[in-house]
Amino acid sequence: MSKKPSFRQLEIYWVDLNPTRGAETKKKRPCLILQDDVVNQNSRTVIMAPILPGHKEWPFVVNLKPTKSNGLDKDRHVNLKQLRAVDVSRITDKKGVLENRYMEVIKEALGIVFDL
Repeated sequence: MSKKPSFRQLEIYWVDLNPTRGAETKKKRPCLILQDDVVNQNSRTVIMAPILPGHKEWPFVVNLKPTKSNGLDKDRHVNLKQLRAVDVSRITDKKGVLENRYMEVIKEALGIVFDL
């Protein structure tokens, strides 16, 4: 039996989101791991959100700037209304780690999505 991968909150990985239906975010994309590290260590699924190109002024997205740490190639946004629980087999190469300074705005956007 192979060792279960270990993922950490705010890491960015390439994730194969196919197959999809309807308006779901499609294809292989960078995605942000959102679930807590304790859950990550004890689960074969990971809750994440896709990172898409460009800048958006929607209350449920967080706009990101590329840095050496996060590994992004251009301005992008994480779409927090497209959360997905994916099996770890969909996750491939690590791209980087999102800076902690984004955590508060991520929590605010999730609060909007879930009316918290």
